[in-house]
Amino acid sequence: MLIRIAEYFSVRKRAHDLEILHRLLAPESTFRLLDVGGGAGAATERFSRGCGEVTVLEPNRKKLAVGRKRRPAQRFQEGQGESIPSPDEYFDRVVAVVAFHHAADQAQVLREMRRVLRAAGRIVLAELPPPRGPGLLARGIRRIGCHPQASTLSFLEPPELKAKVEAAGFVDVAIQSGVTCYFVTATK
Repeated sequence: MLIRIAEYFSVRKRAHDLEILHRLLAPESTFRLLDVGGGAGAATERFSRGCGEVTVLEPNRKKLAVGRKRRPAQRFQEGQGESIPSPDEYFDRVVAVVAFHHAADQAQVLREMRRVLRAAGRIVLAELPPPRGPGLLARGIRRIGCHPQASTLSFLEPPELKAKVEAAGFVDVAIQSGVTCYFVTATK
């Protein structure tokens, strides 16, 4: 129940950003899309309209169970961005929506995203800038230690994330502002 409520407010809060994300993805019916850290798929459902195959990669089993029950059209896979359980060059688009800052090894996540992305495929990272990053709630979660990755939260300024994406071998790397987040897009 709490997962559904949290997703509802998260999607509602980011409605404008999810529309921007949809435009940046430029989905086609033949595209395979991977959402890294996509939770139970509520946001994914909004921005992936038009994609032929949608996979949500999520480490939290409770979120996976909710997603599988509520969104049978999406494929839910347990895992983390550091080790994506998919074949090389499988996806046309790879996204992470306010999830990249949770990665313990961000460089490895980018290498994995690049590995599973087809030639000329695109990644889109939607991230919170540091001032909007670890707010009161995140600090409280970190303090009581109930979030498994609370100690790894790493919010980056847009130019810092752009530099990491470029260092991972992506090209045509660009930054775009959103309403509650910013976007970094890149091509393999």
